[in-house]
Amino acid sequence: MSGGALVSGGRRPRVVVVGDVAVDVLVAPAGAAVRGADVPARIRTAAGGAGANTAAWLAYLGAEVTLVARVGDDAAGRGAVADLATAGVLPALAVDPDEPTCTVVVLLDGDERTMLSDRGAAGRLVPGDLPALDGADHLHLSGYVLLGPSSRAAGLAALAAAREAGLSTSVDPQAAPALTAEFRHWVRGVDLLLPNADELAALGGSEPYLLADTSPDGAVAVTDGPRGARWVDRHGRVEVPALTTDVVDPTGAGDAFDAGLLVARLRGASPVEALRAGCAAAATAVACLGGRPPAQAAVSPR
Repeated sequence: MSGGALVSGGRRPRVVVVGDVAVDVLVAPAGAAVRGADVPARIRTAAGGAGANTAAWLAYLGAEVTLVARVGDDAAGRGAVADLATAGVLPALAVDPDEPTCTVVVLLDGDERTMLSDRGAAGRLVPGDLPALDGADHLHLSGYVLLGPSSRAAGLAALAAAREAGLSTSVDPQAAPALTAEFRHWVRGVDLLLPNADELAALGGSEPYLLADTSPDGAVAVTDGPRGARWVDRHGRVEVPALTTDVVDPTGAGDAFDAGLLVARLRGASPVEALRAGCAAAATAVACLGGRPPAQAAVSPR
């Protein structure tokens, strides 16, 4: 992917995303949480999941997207199918009869967030849930799939199938506290790694160190909050500043960055142009509540 455009002739990039679909419960307490107390809070629900968010942003930015995931046989799962279809994403969702759709409680505190996650059905994704990759240009994998022991085989199978089919690949590590040295073995040979600064530190602390795990033409693109983003490949390093914006909710900023960068890069943008596109999408994401694009971030009272 570092070597140039994968899509020509004005055709829309075709991307397969493998990741989670979730319901986000966004909680903004009016004050500090006190054990045993009843603390007033603003609580809303929104469509979420790192994989689903990235897929929605990819579609919003002009890609043709298929999302591979597993949901529960419940109202949340059925709603996810409808939400994704409305967002322009082709849902390739397996339905799990035994586990509920993934739910994430997001505690908001200014620019910070704390997440309490129940992956439910998402944690039971299996290789058999993966569709054929015919006609796709790129496969993007959410790190949560690899970090979950019960879904890891599906993530590894997806990367292997993408390489076999000649697709370029990208992985967002997603969760710094859960990352170990093993993760580097799972992603070895991918074309693009997309960690944030905390995830980079958890994986060894330097872009050249992580770059050694990518394909010969691979790259590492790092987001660093208000400090912007940087791209490192075997030709060198470039950086761009973050865009200034009022932060309403940081949920999904990294997912939006991934989508902005991928769409630009698949259309032949330079690393600097791709970073700028990623930062622009992230700035749009943090300016609205929830992890989906503005037109799709339907938030309802709870």
